Amino acid sequence: MVMTITNEVLKNIYERRSVRAYADKSVPEELIREVIKAGLHAPNGANTQGIRFAVVTDRAKLKVYAEKGRLISLATFQAIQKQQPSDMAASVVKQLSNPNNDIFYSAPVAVFIFTTPYCITPVEDASLAAENMMLAARSLGLGSCWIGFARGLGQDAEFMSDLNIPADHQLVAPIIFGYPIREDMRPSVRDEPKILGWLK
Repeated sequence: MVMTITNEVLKNIYERRSVRAYADKSVPEELIREVIKAGLHAPNGANTQGIRFAVVTDRAKLKVYAEKGRLISLATFQAIQKQQPSDMAASVVKQLSNPNNDIFYSAPVAVFIFTTPYCITPVEDASLAAENMMLAARSLGLGSCWIGFARGLGQDAEFMSDLNIPADHQLVAPIIFGYPIREDMRPSVRDEPKILGWLK
């Protein structure tokens, strides 16, 4: 039986997708703050509330950080390819070797989610916040994409200094936001859930 989904929360979840093409249009600050607030309301281990956020909307800085992130990730995957050659690593190296590869896809906003030493479940806390933020963005007409290639920025002294990030904070989730160029993009097709067990 095929169900017609009318629940707005479920529709938002099912229609969300990673956006990699953005309109040349700024995002109002109040929307950015609302998206971050949604992240703050995500579950977190023992209610430590240990995640922190950094925002970049300066277009010149976004270009600088995108290039830094590309080069850091390129070096990482070149080392991986050297130690354990694979088609996947070779493909990523080829992709990141392109100097025109803007890992932020010209998005007008990047929000970086950091964890503090207070977090007892840091990766989980940041990931839950990230998903809340991406779903909130979708509901507000914004696109988003988690940029794994930008995570190495957390090891870049200049980046950390620019954003006043303490040395004991860890960058977990770099996410870009903006208005999608296309409004009719469909999410990728998903298989039916593979449920391994169900005791009744």
